[in-house]
Amino acid sequence: MQSLHATLNACRRFLFGARAERRFARQASDQLLELYRQQRRAHPEMSNRTLYQEIVAQRLGPQAVRADELVRRAEESFADWPVDQDLKFRHVVHYLAFYEYTLLDPARRGTMTNMGVVVAKVIPEDI
Repeated sequence: MQSLHATLNACRRFLFGARAERRFARQASDQLLELYRQQRRAHPEMSNRTLYQEIVAQRLGPQAVRADELVRRAEESFADWPVDQDLKFRHVVHYLAFYEYTLLDPARRGTMTNMGVVVAKVIPEDI
């Protein structure tokens, strides 16, 4: 009986945790897309990479990691592997959402869901 109770508790934690992760990814994606649109209108001449760094810097404020470092990490995680491709805003948002979510609890080593699925529903592939 004890193992059934423990299993049910684990299932509840997973379901509620996964829902919180998806909600966090959705909110972060919406907010970052709005920042993207504002910055793109204000600075149409900026390269994508510079624009992404500016958005990350605005989002994070005076955090330990620098914006250029976070954008580089996103590129390494999504654009360099498994195949080389151009860095997209969607990659940066996915990495940043994961990064911010893990900052909420330093003991958290990862997520239970693929936040990229949620990010892809909000962030257009072509920006």
